[in-house]
Amino acid sequence: MKRAIYVIITMIIVSVLATWVLGKYHSEVPFQTRMLITAGGVLLSGILTIFMSRKDVGHVETKLK
Repeated sequence: MKRAIYVIITMIIVSVLATWVLGKYHSEVPFQTRMLITAGGVLLSGILTIFMSRKDVGHVETKLK
């Protein structure tokens, strides 16, 4: 549950910042393209947040010979 909250918060922050930056600095890009870029960034950030916030990050397997 905690992980889902972090994922959603990250996705919201990315969507707001991407929309703002694309609107302010790249206003010549068509609106539909800006929304596709924003959606791609939101999905990518959500997927990366899911994988980066796994619980077994500190787990290191040692191979015994």
